[in-house]
Amino acid sequence: MDTTSAGLGPHPADDRPSPDDDRSPGDRPAVPDGHASGTAVRDGTRHAPETDDRLLDAAGLTDARHAPGAAPPTGDRAGARHAPDDAFRAVHCGDGLRRCPWAPTGPAALEEHDLRWGTPPADPTVWFEALSLEIFQAGLARWSIAQRREGLRRALRGFDPEEIARMTEDDVDALLLDPAVIRNRVKIGAVVHNARACRGFGPGDWAEHVEELSPTAAEPPLTVLEESRRSLEGDRLAARLRDRGLVFVGRTTAHRFLLRTGVLPGHLAGCFRAGPGTGGSG
Repeated sequence: MDTTSAGLGPHPADDRPSPDDDRSPGDRPAVPDGHASGTAVRDGTRHAPETDDRLLDAAGLTDARHAPGAAPPTGDRAGARHAPDDAFRAVHCGDGLRRCPWAPTGPAALEEHDLRWGTPPADPTVWFEALSLEIFQAGLARWSIAQRREGLRRALRGFDPEEIARMTEDDVDALLLDPAVIRNRVKIGAVVHNARACRGFGPGDWAEHVEELSPTAAEPPLTVLEESRRSLEGDRLAARLRDRGLVFVGRTTAHRFLLRTGVLPGHLAGCFRAGPGTGGSG
């Protein structure tokens, strides 16, 4: 399972040497005795490692045994068994709320999850920002765009389409030298082109494109494994936006735009933001 594509970030063991690693044993990182198999040695006997609650706290998570209002402990210590997909469900965080598993991967991702992802835009600038962020997100590790949002907002004039539409080739060249920006000329050019195509769009114009695409009874997915990269609604929106002259809006980008703006369920079942009126679940 590719944990990065599942929205969980790189697996902590991704830098371990693979079986066909061509490095000599002397060049490989040394592994302390007792840790090669994830075990600890005490009194000459190997024991399974114990979870350090401090690591859970640092990650923004808390053990279910200590969480306010949490269910009784589960797992080997309670004699229960976990389902294989438990790691991909909504997680219990240190503040007692359950969130999608990508939320506690960092401060930017947490803010994105709690404040913006799945929230219906209130004005044309926020609609255009949502579309532009998904254009920049295309081809990158999932949720990495959250860390670049502030830099993009500054460089792209607050995502105001009227301002972006005035940008010249010299402005684009300058952006390609800005380390805070995703320096991809094709994506930047697409955002400038789309800003010109969206001139005069009001909230009603954006809503008109998506109002018929919201399912009447949309159920949020239980795990990230159930999340789809595309949807019929996204396919229809991509065709509509292309007809309006917008570019770099493929089916995947259009689908994620609908998730970001709360038209389709964007949060997992069990997440505190899933459900009617919370943004992201219809």
